[in-house]
Amino acid sequence: MQIPTVLFSLVALSSSTLSAAAEPLPWDGRVQGLTVDSLTDKYITKVLMQRNGQPKGSPADYVTIKEDVRSPAYNGDSGVIDIGVNDKAVWGSEAYSRRSELVQNITTNSTGTTFFRASILKNDTFFYPYSWKVIFPESQLFELHVDARSDFPSILYKTNGTKEAQWKASFKLDTWYNFGIGMKTATGGKGTELQFYTSIGDEDLVLNKTTKIASELPSSIEMHWGLLTQVKQSKTATGPVMTKKQEVFSFNGVSAESGVVTAATTGTSKQARSTTTSVAGEADGVHQTGQKSFTF
Repeated sequence: MQIPTVLFSLVALSSSTLSAAAEPLPWDGRVQGLTVDSLTDKYITKVLMQRNGQPKGSPADYVTIKEDVRSPAYNGDSGVIDIGVNDKAVWGSEAYSRRSELVQNITTNSTGTTFFRASILKNDTFFYPYSWKVIFPESQLFELHVDARSDFPSILYKTNGTKEAQWKASFKLDTWYNFGIGMKTATGGKGTELQFYTSIGDEDLVLNKTTKIASELPSSIEMHWGLLTQVKQSKTATGPVMTKKQEVFSFNGVSAESGVVTAATTGTSKQARSTTTSVAGEADGVHQTGQKSFTF
Protein backbone atom coordinates (compact mmCIF):
# COMPACT_ATOMS: atom_id res chain seq x y z
CA MET A 1 0.00 0.00 0.00
CA GLN A 2 1.15 3.51 -0.75
CA ILE A 3 0.67 5.21 2.61
CA PRO A 4 2.78 2.78 4.68
CA THR A 5 5.50 3.06 2.04
CA VAL A 6 5.44 6.84 2.31
CA LEU A 7 5.61 6.65 6.10
CA PHE A 8 8.48 4.18 5.97
CA SER A 9 10.44 6.34 3.55
CA LEU A 10 9.90 9.46 5.63
CA VAL A 11 11.02 7.67 8.79
CA ALA A 12 14.11 6.45 6.97
CA LEU A 13 14.87 9.95 5.75
CA SER A 14 14.23 11.42 9.19
CA SER A 15 16.66 9.02 10.84
CA SER A 16 19.36 10.27 8.49
CA THR A 17 18.75 13.95 9.19
CA LEU A 18 17.83 14.07 12.88
CA SER A 19 21.50 13.75 13.74
CA ALA A 20 21.88 17.34 12.53
CA ALA A 21 21.36 19.90 15.29
CA ALA A 22 18.04 21.75 15.04
CA GLU A 23 18.33 25.36 13.91
CA PRO A 24 17.14 27.99 16.42
CA LEU A 25 14.33 30.46 15.74
CA PRO A 26 14.14 32.68 13.82
CA TRP A 27 15.47 30.67 10.89
CA ASP A 28 16.13 32.22 7.47
CA GLY A 29 15.73 30.12 4.32
CA ARG A 30 15.55 33.08 1.94
CA VAL A 31 17.47 33.29 -1.32
CA GLN A 32 19.63 36.38 -0.75
CA GLY A 33 23.29 35.38 -0.86
CA LEU A 34 22.42 31.76 -1.58
CA THR A 35 23.71 29.73 -4.54
CA VAL A 36 23.31 26.11 -5.53
CA ASP A 37 26.86 25.47 -4.35
CA SER A 38 26.10 27.02 -0.95
CA LEU A 39 22.71 25.34 -0.37
CA THR A 40 24.08 23.54 2.66
CA ASP A 41 24.61 26.90 4.37
CA LYS A 42 20.84 26.97 4.94
CA TYR A 43 19.44 23.57 4.01
CA ILE A 44 20.05 19.85 4.32
CA THR A 45 20.37 18.38 0.81
CA LYS A 46 20.14 14.66 1.63
CA VAL A 47 17.18 14.06 -0.71
CA LEU A 48 19.01 15.66 -3.62
CA MET A 49 22.23 13.76 -2.95
CA GLN A 50 20.87 10.27 -2.28
CA ARG A 51 19.72 9.10 -5.72
CA ASN A 52 18.89 5.51 -6.70
CA GLY A 53 20.59 4.11 -3.62
CA GLN A 54 23.84 5.98 -4.21
CA PRO A 55 25.05 9.22 -2.55
CA LYS A 56 26.14 10.61 -5.91
CA GLY A 57 23.33 13.02 -6.73
CA SER A 58 23.91 16.64 -7.66
CA PRO A 59 21.59 19.40 -6.35
CA ALA A 60 22.36 21.38 -9.52
CA ASP A 61 20.41 18.77 -11.50
CA TYR A 62 17.19 19.74 -9.73
CA VAL A 63 17.66 23.19 -8.18
CA THR A 64 18.02 26.61 -9.80
CA ILE A 65 18.40 29.80 -7.77
CA LYS A 66 17.45 33.21 -9.13
CA GLU A 67 17.90 36.52 -7.33
CA ASP A 68 15.80 39.66 -7.83
CA VAL A 69 12.89 37.85 -9.50
CA ARG A 70 9.95 38.69 -7.24
CA SER A 71 9.19 42.38 -6.97
CA PRO A 72 8.22 43.70 -4.54
CA ALA A 73 10.04 41.28 -2.27
CA TYR A 74 7.72 39.11 -0.19
CA ASN A 75 8.63 38.22 3.38
CA GLY A 76 11.95 39.95 2.77
CA ASP A 77 12.82 37.77 -0.22
CA SER A 78 13.08 38.83 -3.87
CA GLY A 79 14.74 35.58 -4.94
CA VAL A 80 13.29 32.30 -6.11
CA ILE A 81 14.36 28.68 -5.65
CA ASP A 82 13.15 26.50 -8.53
CA ILE A 83 12.94 22.81 -7.58
CA GLY A 84 12.22 20.09 -10.14
CA VAL A 85 11.78 16.35 -10.44
CA ASN A 86 12.14 13.94 -13.31
CA ASP A 87 12.18 10.18 -13.85
CA LYS A 88 15.62 9.91 -12.25
CA ALA A 89 14.63 11.73 -9.05
CA VAL A 90 14.44 8.56 -6.96
CA TRP A 91 15.51 8.81 -3.32
CA GLY A 92 17.21 5.70 -2.00
CA SER A 93 15.31 2.64 -3.16
CA GLU A 94 11.90 4.35 -3.43
CA ALA A 95 11.06 2.94 -6.85
CA TYR A 96 7.49 4.20 -6.68
CA SER A 97 8.24 7.81 -5.80
CA ARG A 98 9.84 10.84 -7.36
CA ARG A 99 11.07 13.57 -5.04
CA SER A 100 13.31 16.60 -4.76
CA GLU A 101 13.25 18.54 -1.51
CA LEU A 102 15.25 20.92 0.60
CA VAL A 103 15.15 19.97 4.28
CA GLN A 104 15.91 21.59 7.61
CA ASN A 105 15.53 20.65 11.29
CA ILE A 106 14.10 23.61 13.20
CA THR A 107 13.62 24.14 16.93
CA THR A 108 10.04 24.94 17.95
CA ASN A 109 8.90 27.68 20.33
CA SER A 110 7.93 25.86 23.54
CA THR A 111 6.24 28.91 25.07
CA GLY A 112 4.57 30.45 22.02
CA THR A 113 3.97 29.99 18.31
CA THR A 114 6.37 28.57 15.75
CA PHE A 115 5.41 30.16 12.42
CA PHE A 116 6.50 28.74 9.07
CA ARG A 117 6.26 30.95 5.98
CA ALA A 118 6.72 30.17 2.29
CA SER A 119 5.28 31.09 -1.10
CA ILE A 120 4.93 28.81 -4.11
CA LEU A 121 4.32 29.41 -7.81
CA LYS A 122 4.24 27.37 -11.00
CA ASN A 123 5.06 28.99 -14.33
CA ASP A 124 4.82 26.13 -16.80
CA THR A 125 1.85 23.90 -17.46
CA PHE A 126 1.70 20.62 -15.59
CA PHE A 127 3.44 17.88 -17.53
CA TYR A 128 2.26 14.97 -15.38
CA PRO A 129 -1.12 14.09 -13.79
CA TYR A 130 0.09 13.57 -10.23
CA SER A 131 -0.51 14.96 -6.77
CA TRP A 132 2.52 16.66 -5.20
CA LYS A 133 3.43 17.33 -1.60
CA VAL A 134 5.15 20.71 -1.67
CA ILE A 135 5.47 21.89 1.96
CA PHE A 136 5.38 19.45 4.86
CA PRO A 137 7.15 18.25 8.00
CA GLU A 138 8.39 14.68 8.21
CA SER A 139 5.86 14.10 11.00
CA GLN A 140 2.93 14.94 8.67
CA LEU A 141 1.42 17.26 11.29
CA PHE A 142 0.44 19.39 8.32
CA GLU A 143 0.88 19.12 4.55
CA LEU A 144 0.34 21.30 1.51
CA HIS A 145 -0.45 19.39 -1.68
CA VAL A 146 -0.90 20.50 -5.29
CA ASP A 147 -3.19 18.04 -7.05
CA ALA A 148 -2.76 18.03 -10.84
CA ARG A 149 -4.62 14.79 -11.54
CA SER A 150 -7.44 16.60 -13.36
CA ASP A 151 -7.80 19.46 -15.83
CA PHE A 152 -8.54 21.73 -12.87
CA PRO A 153 -5.54 21.61 -10.49
CA SER A 154 -6.12 22.40 -6.84
CA ILE A 155 -4.06 23.17 -3.77
CA LEU A 156 -4.94 21.48 -0.48
CA TYR A 157 -4.06 21.78 3.20
CA LYS A 158 -4.19 18.62 5.31
CA THR A 159 -3.36 17.91 8.93
CA ASN A 160 -2.16 14.95 10.98
CA GLY A 161 -1.75 12.57 8.04
CA THR A 162 -5.46 12.57 7.11
CA LYS A 163 -6.78 12.12 3.58
CA GLU A 164 -9.44 14.82 3.79
CA ALA A 165 -8.44 18.43 3.18
CA GLN A 166 -8.97 21.11 5.82
CA TRP A 167 -8.81 23.72 3.04
CA LYS A 168 -8.87 23.60 -0.76
CA ALA A 169 -8.62 26.14 -3.58
CA SER A 170 -8.12 26.12 -7.31
CA PHE A 171 -4.47 26.36 -8.34
CA LYS A 172 -3.58 28.70 -11.20
CA LEU A 173 -0.34 29.15 -13.07
CA ASP A 174 1.80 32.31 -12.71
CA THR A 175 0.23 32.99 -9.32
CA TRP A 176 2.06 33.42 -6.02
CA TYR A 177 0.33 31.50 -3.23
CA ASN A 178 1.58 32.65 0.18
CA PHE A 179 1.26 30.50 3.29
CA GLY A 180 1.87 30.76 6.99
CA ILE A 181 1.43 27.83 9.37
CA GLY A 182 1.57 28.39 13.10
CA MET A 183 2.13 25.67 15.69
CA LYS A 184 1.69 26.01 19.43
CA THR A 185 0.67 23.96 22.45
CA ALA A 186 -3.12 23.82 22.57
CA THR A 187 -5.11 25.46 25.35
CA GLY A 188 -4.97 23.29 28.44
CA GLY A 189 -1.48 22.04 27.64
CA LYS A 190 -2.51 18.96 25.67
CA GLY A 191 -2.25 18.54 21.92
CA THR A 192 -1.17 21.05 19.29
CA GLU A 193 -3.04 23.95 17.74
CA LEU A 194 -2.35 24.61 14.05
CA GLN A 195 -3.12 28.01 12.54
CA PHE A 196 -3.30 28.17 8.74
CA TYR A 197 -2.79 31.54 7.00
CA THR A 198 -3.12 32.24 3.27
CA SER A 199 -2.93 35.03 0.71
CA ILE A 200 -2.24 35.56 -2.98
CA GLY A 201 0.11 37.97 -4.77
CA ASP A 202 1.38 40.85 -2.64
CA GLU A 203 -1.25 40.61 0.10
CA ASP A 204 -0.62 40.13 3.82
CA LEU A 205 -1.38 36.71 5.24
CA VAL A 206 -4.89 36.13 6.61
CA LEU A 207 -5.93 33.51 9.16
CA ASN A 208 -7.99 30.92 7.31
CA LYS A 209 -8.29 27.84 9.52
CA THR A 210 -7.50 26.78 13.09
CA THR A 211 -7.22 23.08 13.91
CA LYS A 212 -6.44 21.20 17.11
CA ILE A 213 -4.75 17.80 16.88
CA ALA A 214 -3.93 15.26 19.58
CA SER A 215 -0.21 15.09 18.82
CA GLU A 216 1.97 16.96 21.29
CA LEU A 217 4.09 19.88 20.10
CA PRO A 218 7.53 18.47 19.22
CA SER A 219 10.68 20.16 20.49
CA SER A 220 11.96 20.31 16.92
CA ILE A 221 10.51 19.62 13.50
CA GLU A 222 12.01 18.43 10.23
CA MET A 223 10.61 20.60 7.42
CA HIS A 224 10.58 19.80 3.70
CA TRP A 225 10.09 22.16 0.73
CA GLY A 226 9.96 20.73 -2.77
CA LEU A 227 8.09 18.04 -4.68
CA LEU A 228 7.14 14.52 -3.60
CA THR A 229 4.79 12.14 -5.39
CA GLN A 230 4.27 8.42 -5.19
CA VAL A 231 2.40 6.41 -7.81
CA LYS A 232 2.59 2.66 -8.32
CA GLN A 233 1.86 1.65 -11.89
CA SER A 234 0.10 -1.67 -11.31
CA LYS A 235 0.53 -2.96 -14.85
CA THR A 236 4.25 -2.32 -15.07
CA ALA A 237 5.19 -2.38 -11.36
CA THR A 238 7.08 0.87 -11.86
CA GLY A 239 6.84 4.33 -10.38
CA PRO A 240 5.51 7.58 -11.85
CA VAL A 241 5.98 7.90 -15.60
CA MET A 242 7.89 11.11 -16.33
CA THR A 243 9.14 11.11 -19.90
CA LYS A 244 8.97 14.84 -20.66
CA LYS A 245 10.54 17.84 -18.96
CA GLN A 246 11.09 18.23 -15.25
CA GLU A 247 8.04 19.21 -13.20
CA VAL A 248 9.12 22.44 -11.52
CA PHE A 249 7.74 24.63 -8.72
CA SER A 250 9.15 27.95 -7.50
CA PHE A 251 9.63 28.72 -3.80
CA ASN A 252 10.10 32.13 -2.19
CA GLY A 253 10.18 33.73 1.25
CA VAL A 254 10.96 30.58 3.22
CA SER A 255 11.41 31.27 6.93
CA ALA A 256 10.51 30.13 10.43
CA GLU A 257 9.61 32.69 13.10
CA SER A 258 9.13 32.64 16.88
CA GLY A 259 5.69 34.21 16.55
CA VAL A 260 3.01 34.99 13.99
CA VAL A 261 4.20 37.42 11.29
CA THR A 262 1.59 38.19 8.62
CA ALA A 263 3.06 41.24 6.85
CA ALA A 264 3.87 40.90 3.17
CA THR A 265 6.92 43.11 3.68
CA THR A 266 9.36 42.63 6.53
CA GLY A 267 9.83 45.36 9.07
CA THR A 268 6.08 46.00 9.19
CA SER A 269 4.12 44.79 12.20
CA LYS A 270 0.73 43.41 11.26
CA GLN A 271 -2.07 42.27 13.55
CA ALA A 272 -3.26 38.82 12.52
CA ARG A 273 -6.74 38.93 11.04
CA SER A 274 -9.07 36.19 9.88
CA THR A 275 -11.35 35.65 6.92
CA THR A 276 -14.77 34.03 6.84
CA THR A 277 -14.34 32.87 3.27
CA SER A 278 -13.01 29.44 2.37
CA VAL A 279 -10.22 30.95 0.28
CA ALA A 280 -8.21 34.03 1.20
CA GLY A 281 -8.48 35.56 -2.26
CA GLU A 282 -8.99 33.85 -5.60
CA ALA A 283 -6.70 35.13 -8.34
CA ASP A 284 -7.70 35.83 -11.93
CA GLY A 285 -4.02 36.12 -12.74
CA VAL A 286 -0.82 37.21 -11.04
CA HIS A 287 2.46 37.75 -12.84
CA GLN A 288 5.61 36.24 -11.42
CA THR A 289 6.58 39.69 -10.16
CA GLY A 290 3.76 39.33 -7.65
CA GLN A 291 1.64 42.23 -8.88
CA LYS A 292 -1.94 41.40 -7.96
CA SER A 293 -4.77 41.56 -10.46
CA PHE A 294 -7.56 40.11 -8.34
CA THR A 295 -10.05 41.12 -5.68
CA PHE A 296 -11.13 39.34 -2.51
